[in-house]
Formats: sequence, structure tokens, C-alpha cells
Amino acid sequence: MSELRDISQQTLPIVFAVPEESDIHHWQALILGPPSTPYSLGMFHFSMKFSSDYPNSPPRVQILTTAGGQVRFNPNLYAAGKVCLSILGTWRAEHSGEQWSAAQSVQSILLSIQSLMHDSPFHNEPGFEEDDGKGDPQRYNEKIMHETLRVAVCEVMEETLEQRVASPNGATAAFANVRKCFFWMYCERYCAELQRMSELKEPKEGTPFAMAAFECPSNGMHGMYQWTRIRTRLDAVRQSLLAEVEQWRQTGAEQTELLRAKHDASVTSCIHHLNQQEERIKLKAPDGASVGPMGSNACDWEATIFGPSDSDWDGGMFSAELVFPPDFPESPPYVRYTTPVFHPQISPSGVPYLRSLLMWHCCEPKERTIASLIGQLIKLLKDDPSPEPATHLNLEAANLRFSRSEADRMEYKKRVKRCVQRSVDG
Repeated sequence: MSELRDISQQTLPIVFAVPEESDIHHWQALILGPPSTPYSLGMFHFSMKFSSDYPNSPPRVQILTTAGGQVRFNPNLYAAGKVCLSILGTWRAEHSGEQWSAAQSVQSILLSIQSLMHDSPFHNEPGFEEDDGKGDPQRYNEKIMHETLRVAVCEVMEETLEQRVASPNGATAAFANVRKCFFWMYCERYCAELQRMSELKEPKEGTPFAMAAFECPSNGMHGMYQWTRIRTRLDAVRQSLLAEVEQWRQTGAEQTELLRAKHDASVTSCIHHLNQQEERIKLKAPDGASVGPMGSNACDWEATIFGPSDSDWDGGMFSAELVFPPDFPESPPYVRYTTPVFHPQISPSGVPYLRSLLMWHCCEPKERTIASLIGQLIKLLKDDPSPEPATHLNLEAANLRFSRSEADRMEYKKRVKRCVQRSVDG
């Protein structure tokens, strides 16, 4: 339980883990694929089973995101689920004395697994540490990029939306909200990566995967490049999530009508909770913003964020929407800037990178409030953008803001000023 608290306090959420409700010795875990690698922003799921003498012995760890045992994502991550890692005792590293010790933790295990997902995984295989110049490492990366988008994004999200009890990729109810938030945040990055790969001369659409020398029929990656099919699936997931948000709005409108008609017995706890928060905000409004329900819908809120003084956004007025699900505050709302904001941590469609949305399942009640969310939206504009690549939802803005070129950084400031001016001009 101490480790559960530690993992919930990550400043940058990239690994997630929770125990099964009925068994503290069995945990579900999720690792975000590192940016700038062929695993970029994929959602990889794992099972962790602990013995009664943990931490004196390591847990048994299996990768679940394998399309039902069909995809080997790494020389150390087998299609059958085996995770080869020296600290787990499943791999004997000749040049490393790193073994299991009681100082290891759930978080350190998951970060060690994530470290296998680097930009040259081909060289993880013993005997293939050197590049022979034949292009095999690049071809291997291209397969991983394709399968990350196909399996660790599309399939995982489809299983999430279908609420499958049994998932071929481990995408069960645990982290369902995390996955939805990740997709909202990274949707445009997935599409940009797909566009980049589909424009390459090689590999062409319909080309079969090239088998690496260390792969075999039962433990490898098989199939063909289908960028068009992946694009269709990504769009379908996005449309399904948009439809879900619209359903929240509709449910909110119906519930609000019941409340106004004094049918209190039929009104959900979500509506009562939102009304309580509205009353608190009326007594003490957040500094730097105005916020409240839109029209006659208690689940559909609008906020106006005033550009913080002494920031690049000073003088601007930026609108945002918050749409609350029927089980709020158990599940997080959909949050989006509706005024264009050119910022590394805000996607082109307006979705912000907010830590609390990703860590909602373990946030304190005070962080699951509208006032807290508005405070985070203000802070996002007030603080300097984070240099952490995993927080970058708008790559164009990030590339300009963190460029070594002064001309690029000046261009970023010009784009920001343009947003500020347009926000007040309407």
C-alpha cells in the first residue's frame, strides 16, 4: 500500500499500477510508450503477481498487450507474455550485476520495463548489439510503430469503449479513464505519426512485414502495413468518444429537468454534487476565471480563463468547456479549450495536459473539484511550458518553444500574441 501511494504521487504520470480489488497480491499495470521511440505513446498493459514474501523476491510480470499472443513488441517482451528482465530473474545479463533486491519497487520495475522501449530495440537481442548497415533495425522499428498504433492504441481503445470483460490486450476496467484521457490528449499526435509513416516511400501500404533474424512464427510480429485501416480506426475511436461526451450532455440536460420539476428521487448524485460545487463557487470564485453551467444543463459548464499577468497570455480571454459524466466525481470530465491556444501542452483541438485527469483514480477529493480543475487551467498558462516530451500535445508549438533557434522562439511568441489578440477580438 505504501508503494501504491508512491506511484500515485508521480509528477509526470507515465506508469500506472493498482491492485485487484479482491487480491492485493495481483496488480494491473499500464506503461506509456516513451515519445521519440517506435513505442511512442502506446498504452501497454501488464500483470504483476506478488508472492507473500515480497519484497524479498520479485513479482511475476507478464505483458498483456500482445493482441492475444500474436505480437512480440520487443526482444525482451514475448508474444506469450514473458518479460525478460534481469531484476525479475527472467534474464541473465552477462555484463550486468543488476539483480533483484528488496530496494526495488513496483515503480522501479515498471520504469525498468519502459527503459526497454527505447529507439533501437533491435539491439536488445543478444548477438545483434551492433548495426551491420543492412537496415534491419529501422525495418524492425517500422513494424513496432505500426503495431503500436494498431494494437496498443486502436485495439486497446476499441476494447475500452466496448467495455470488454476479457481483453486480448489487458484493457480491462482498470485504467479505462486513463486510456480515454490519453487518447483525447494524444489523438492528434497519433494521427501525425501515422501521416508521417504513410508518406514514406518504404514501407508501402500492403507490404508484408520483414521478419527479423531472431523472430519465429510463434514469437514475432506478422502481418502487413495497413496505414489506411489504422487511420479509419483512429477516427472511429475519436467519433465514439465524441458521441460519449454528447451522451453526457444529453443525460445532464434530462437530469437537470428532473431536478427543476422537483423529481429529486430520480436525480443522480452527480447532479446534486455539481449543484453543491456551483454554490461553493458562487461564494468563492476562482481567481483569474469565471465559471458556471451553460444554460439549463448542470453537466455542461463553461469557463473563461483570463490570461495571467506577467505571462505570455496576459490580456487574453480564453473559453473552455467542461462536460461531466453521469458518475462524476468518480470519473473525470471532458475538458477542452474552445478558444484557440498555441501552447505545447494544449492540443490543436484544445485538449490540455492536466496531471489530475490522468491520476483521477487516486486523486484526493479536493483535487476532484471544478475549482481545482480551473486552477490547473490557469496554471497551465501562468507557468512556463514543461520541457517533458510526454506533455507535448502540440508538436509545432513545442518545437518552436524549445528550439535552439532564437528565430523559432520569437515565432512562438508571435503565435501566442496572435492567440491573445484573437481571444479578445472574438
